[in-house]
Amino acid sequence: MRLKTLTPSGIVVDERVSRVRFDALDGSFTFLPKHADFATVIVPGLVSFEIEDGKKAGKEIYMACDKGILVKANTTVLLSVRRAVISENLAELSRTISEEFKKDEENRKIVNAAMARLEIGLTRQVLRRNLNNQPDQLKG
Repeated sequence: MRLKTLTPSGIVVDERVSRVRFDALDGSFTFLPKHADFATVIVPGLVSFEIEDGKKAGKEIYMACDKGILVKANTTVLLSVRRAVISENLAELSRTISEEFKKDEENRKIVNAAMARLEIGLTRQVLRRNLNNQPDQLKG
């Protein structure tokens, strides 16, 4: 079966696999090639799959991903997620995810600070306009 993982930035995985494991809203699942067609919402977590062909045949690969949609149709498993990080090593994957979370937290702080500055600037402009539109006795 073919596993294809898509993110907004492109295709992350496009491999022939013999097994796919994942967690969904309604439980944990393992797909094998002859399983019935299926669609579900996956939860943020770990997806693992076993490569079928080539040098990595039989090798288990791990992919941490955000929530998304998984559809199995015939021999294709299509996974659409916001972000995905792949590794053959769980420790390496954990390290990479920690780094990504740190970057996201730093970006969130920068965005929050910029939003606060915008709000303060807007509030000052509104106050100035209100003061300028007041009768002379209120201007002080």
